[in-house]
Amino acid sequence: MFRSLVTMALVALLPAAAAAQSHTVVALSHTDHTAYEVDPVSGKVLHTFTAAEQPHEGIASPDGRRYYAAIPNGPHVVVLDATTFAQVARVESPFFSSSRPNKSASPHGIAVTDDGARVYVGLENADIPGIVVIDTATNRVLKKIDVVLRGGHFLAIQPRTGKLYYPMREDNRVLVLDTATDAITKIIPLEGGPVGVGFAPNGEVWIHNDGDGAVHIIDSKTDAVVHTMRDLGKGAGRMAVSADGRFAASTHGGSEDVALIDAKARTVLARIRLGKGPGFPLFSPDGSRLYVMNYGEGDLAVIDTATKAVIARHKAGATPFGGSLKVTR
Repeated sequence: MFRSLVTMALVALLPAAAAAQSHTVVALSHTDHTAYEVDPVSGKVLHTFTAAEQPHEGIASPDGRRYYAAIPNGPHVVVLDATTFAQVARVESPFFSSSRPNKSASPHGIAVTDDGARVYVGLENADIPGIVVIDTATNRVLKKIDVVLRGGHFLAIQPRTGKLYYPMREDNRVLVLDTATDAITKIIPLEGGPVGVGFAPNGEVWIHNDGDGAVHIIDSKTDAVVHTMRDLGKGAGRMAVSADGRFAASTHGGSEDVALIDAKARTVLARIRLGKGPGFPLFSPDGSRLYVMNYGEGDLAVIDTATKAVIARHKAGATPFGGSLKVTR
């Protein structure tokens, strides 16, 4: 009887344990060239790493052991020990160079496969735009996939499907690539300067437009646009969807706010003013908090998704814009 009661109690605690999943926020600050790992509860900076140049996009490996950051003007990718933020490797390649005056192909958007075996890095300003694939076991570049389309700033890999979505804001298209074969499977026309990407657990892909501030929803089963939301805000920004599918968030540098969205009803719950330069939005694993990097304010805003109010602002370097969660599994 006692064993049964203990088992029942443990089962009852599982959802709470998942909701309380430990996590930190990694904020990438441009002008001081530094990555900051921040405790989003206390605001304490736990670790820092100062790069040779601006770190623009970053992502943790699925096992939480490594952190990868793209340094466009390096041009290279740094590999950090995610526990200490000490540099483990610096990935360089002729693919990262271009004929432009600064000689950089701008390695920018960065994503990692579910198994952690490969990292995909977008080359925004290569002579022939493309995606570089890195073997994480050796930290060596395996290949470059030419994509030809221009304006690829950010990319992301959909969990469980292995499909990579790469918006092209200059060409007004979203490129879809199967990371199992590295074949381009679809090119989706999408007007308005698409940049940000967020994934819902029901298979929807949410895309934020820099040009008109709209958000498009793509059904990943067909890779067709099924819904568009407009008048959410003005200016460049990024996109996020909570892991439970309840919320989405779209930031806007022009109107200096973030739109908190009911992702199921596809309606705006609130437009929350944040000040200058809101960048990456990130949801906590349980969806109870929304974190937003603020380039112009030099901080990380913490929003309670229940009250739709900013409950804290933590210093996160000089000009944080990009970033990601680091989850303890």
